[in-house]
Amino acid sequence: MRSSLTSPYLNDALNKLYKGDPEIKMPSATRVEGCVALANTAEAGVEQVESSSPLTRFHQRLLAEELALKSGNATTRLASALCEARVDLNPHQIEAAAFALESIPRGGCMLADEVGLGKTIEAGIVMGQLVAEGKRRILVLAPATLRAQWQTELKEKFDLDAVVIDGRSVRAGSNVFNQPVPVICSHPFAAGRSDALAEIEWDLVIIDEAHRLRNVHKPSNKTGKALKAGLKDRPKLLLTATPLQNNLLELFGLLSLIDEQILGPEHAFRARYTVDAAVGSMSADACNELKGRLGAVVQRTLRRQVKEYVRFTHRRSIVEDFAPSPQEQELYEKVSEYLRRSEAAGIEPGKRTLLTLVYRKLLASSTYAIAPTLKKLAESLRARLNAAKAGAQALALFEPEEATQFAEEAEAWEDEPSSPGSLKALENEVSELEQYAREADSIRVNAKGEALKRALDRIFTVARAHCWPEKAVVFTESKRTQEYLFKLLSDYGYAGKISKLSGDAGTPEQRRDLVEQFRNSSQILLSTEAGAEGLNLQFCNLVVNFDLPWNPQRVEQRIGRCHRYGQQRDVLVLNFLNRQNAADARLYEILEKKLNLFDGVFGASDEILGALETGVDFERRILDIYQSCRSNDEINAAFDSLRSDLEPAIDARMTQARSLLLERFDGDVRRRLRLAGEQAREVVSRRQSGAGELTRAVLGKRGLSHAEVALAVSEVRIRTAETVSYLSVDASGLPARLARFTGAEGWWFAYRFESGGLIPEERILNVVLIRDREGYYALPLEDANAWMQLPAREETHKSPPSLSVALAQERALASAREILLHETERRNAAELETARERADRYAEDCLLEPREALERARGAWEDARQSVLSLKEGSDRMKARALADKLEREYRKRLSALRNEEETRYSLKDKATSALQHRARILDKRTLIGSAYFWMS
Repeated sequence: MRSSLTSPYLNDALNKLYKGDPEIKMPSATRVEGCVALANTAEAGVEQVESSSPLTRFHQRLLAEELALKSGNATTRLASALCEARVDLNPHQIEAAAFALESIPRGGCMLADEVGLGKTIEAGIVMGQLVAEGKRRILVLAPATLRAQWQTELKEKFDLDAVVIDGRSVRAGSNVFNQPVPVICSHPFAAGRSDALAEIEWDLVIIDEAHRLRNVHKPSNKTGKALKAGLKDRPKLLLTATPLQNNLLELFGLLSLIDEQILGPEHAFRARYTVDAAVGSMSADACNELKGRLGAVVQRTLRRQVKEYVRFTHRRSIVEDFAPSPQEQELYEKVSEYLRRSEAAGIEPGKRTLLTLVYRKLLASSTYAIAPTLKKLAESLRARLNAAKAGAQALALFEPEEATQFAEEAEAWEDEPSSPGSLKALENEVSELEQYAREADSIRVNAKGEALKRALDRIFTVARAHCWPEKAVVFTESKRTQEYLFKLLSDYGYAGKISKLSGDAGTPEQRRDLVEQFRNSSQILLSTEAGAEGLNLQFCNLVVNFDLPWNPQRVEQRIGRCHRYGQQRDVLVLNFLNRQNAADARLYEILEKKLNLFDGVFGASDEILGALETGVDFERRILDIYQSCRSNDEINAAFDSLRSDLEPAIDARMTQARSLLLERFDGDVRRRLRLAGEQAREVVSRRQSGAGELTRAVLGKRGLSHAEVALAVSEVRIRTAETVSYLSVDASGLPARLARFTGAEGWWFAYRFESGGLIPEERILNVVLIRDREGYYALPLEDANAWMQLPAREETHKSPPSLSVALAQERALASAREILLHETERRNAAELETARERADRYAEDCLLEPREALERARGAWEDARQSVLSLKEGSDRMKARALADKLEREYRKRLSALRNEEETRYSLKDKATSALQHRARILDKRTLIGSAYFWMS
């Protein structure tokens, strides 16, 4: 059993302890038993169910064939991947993986579990199963910072080899995607090679952080459109916790990546699923119809639905107050006033909003960040001034490297260019910036840096009190501040105990090595925003925001590095606050109280963060307040207005819309998850038992790895099968309903039965014939399958009677085949009907726009005819008649176009339906894999 740690204290007590309150005693850690993994549960029971008798060669063949099956019930089919997984498997992950596996033949699906529930694990289970079935053409598209993490987790958790490709992998004359193992690359890398993507017959494409492609339906989204074209008709698995943020069109864009038929063309989607702005929702009928469409392709589980299986720790907020020195405060006020000027020539006019944000963040970070920035800004402006004096072309202005961290802001914020000021004004501004740079450079002690030293002393005291690892990840928004903190903390006693991570950390492998260094030897990880995404730091539970982002999404990303699935301790979030700055204080109040970022089990809810979309607009509002408000009254009024404006965005309406469309009734979910857990335990236990017995019998040692099982299966299947085996079967294991067969004898024929169609299936078919006075009669299939669970040994002293079994065998096989084919036909018919309904619906969706255009043209023509009748003879009537004739021609033109479009759409539908019907034809194949005569004893 794994033990976990948690704090018994409430926030006020924790803060007292943190502040050094002498009344608070240091508690010993409270140990709480963790959950037992499904795989561990299954393996613990394997030895109990394994037979102590050696496997007969007949049973070896049956087990080998069963372990080699590649299709069937999704949960049963996942048994191989579940056995291989080295993770704590939870029922919701198994259910999601089964859902995804079943969806692949239809084009794929979206896994949209809430943050922290292990979507990567769900995708890994699916990948493991496909690879086990020989389907290795798998592509994983992920943000660049997550590529190494994907590679590591696939290897460590699923023993899957994968290759990361980037610009260094490209070779002339070859397709970089053509690899013998699964491929991992970034979204932009793949989008830039759309033609090469299309050349590969991918078995599955996994798109992580898929919400980044939610605007694929927009003409301007080049990355999304390139990926959509390059991956057309390839099965896809989309992973995102925020499939719907603030606009239904985001769902439309994402699902169009899988299959455009799911939601139809954009015009039809907008027309059918209109949200009434007055009530914030669509009609009940439209909502139910859309939910039906989504239900077949979207799987979403909420954290509250899995609390029975997954333990979530709390996050707790700690505030460290600090007061800037008079010199720091004076510098802050001077630079703030400079940044407020609309005519400041040192800031690129077209990027004024973005760069003002960056400079304000550097100003708030440290004097070590702002001093060189101001110096380079002055130098850049002086170079432009000298060029202007010489009559030369204006030189580009300086932009700090931190601006690259705000790519989304750069895309969203564009400013109108402005005219440069006079040469005299430029001279004055250069001198002013140089003076500010000297003042900043003269400040060597920063109050916030000194507060960090105090804070680390206290926070590590709390860690020792709770037996937590004395580790902290410290986030800053400036690389120069990072360097300052490295020296400051090294001099303070942490020399040799600090790791640094920034945007130039190098390759994904180097980032991974930095994380391992922090895990194994370092005490502090100093990270810029580059570490806020893609790092798994569950082994650390202390998060320090040295610089607090204004964007709530960025704050949540940072905390989420530590407060995530697998974290076993409460997570402490330390923030620094200058309460003398009214804007800083009010901003922290909104982030903490209104958005709930720092406290609770889950932090900010998906609904709140989703309502804020990327958080860029919220960040812009904050910047406007800092730029426009000077007095405390102005600041308070502006933040009051922001709070009131936030209310509609995070109220229950969009939350309700998401709930209605994407979520399922909690009671149903919990029942289904319990069933998924039970089925998983059963199939994992059975597979591990069978695999263990087979490898022990064939290889001489019990092994469960994919390689060991595959080797044992291969060795058995290539043997020449015996004509007939003779078995003495132990009847003591028979179910009570079959106990009457103790002492019976008969024939046992095992077949490998394969059926085609839209849902192919492979299974072992057991035909058991019991001898009676008149010959042999067949057991029902479910009874015959019980024979596979009975221990047996080779029989050498008996021989079967000379009684023909051919007719009984033929009849039993025909009867069993009929039963299996009926089941297959039923499944295929349901699948075919679903596919046909989707095709019918898509054809009608595509015809909606031309039909509406026809109705508008007809209405305009009829109005024009009425106008003719209302006018007297003369030129007006002649003009009206000419217009009516023109509109009639337009109507007839649209009528003809509609008929042609209908013919085209229905022909395409018929062609697709015909292809579906051809694929749905049931073709079966059966192969005799073993014959045995048995005696029950």
